[in-house]
Amino acid sequence: MTPVTPSRGLKVVGGTDVVQGLGLLGIEGITVNDAEEARRALEALLADPDAALVLVDEAWVEGVREILETAAQSASGPLVVEIPSATGTGAAEALHHRVEQALGLKLRE
Repeated sequence: MTPVTPSRGLKVVGGTDVVQGLGLLGIEGITVNDAEEARRALEALLADPDAALVLVDEAWVEGVREILETAAQSASGPLVVEIPSATGTGAAEALHHRVEQALGLKLRE
C-alpha cells in the first residue's frame, strides 16, 4: 500500500484560507464558495482513485452532510475527515462523536 503524502492522496475541500494554507504544505485542494461547489468538489474527490484522505472545511459540512454520512459508511473510497475552519470548533466535536459511534461507547460524560 502506498502511503498518503501531501503530494499523493491527501486532498482538501474548503474556503480560500484553508485551501491556501494547506497548499503551503503541499496539499492539493479545491476552493469552494458555496454549498453547491462544496458538493461537486467532494463528489469529484470521492470518485478520484488517487484520493486516499479528503479533508473538508467545517464551514461547508452542512451542505454536504449526507455525502459525508454515506462516505463514512462506505468501505471503498477515501477517508473523509471534517477539519476546523479558521474560526470554528465544531469539527472537533464531530470527530469526537464519530469516534464514539465507531467504538460504541461514550468517551466522556
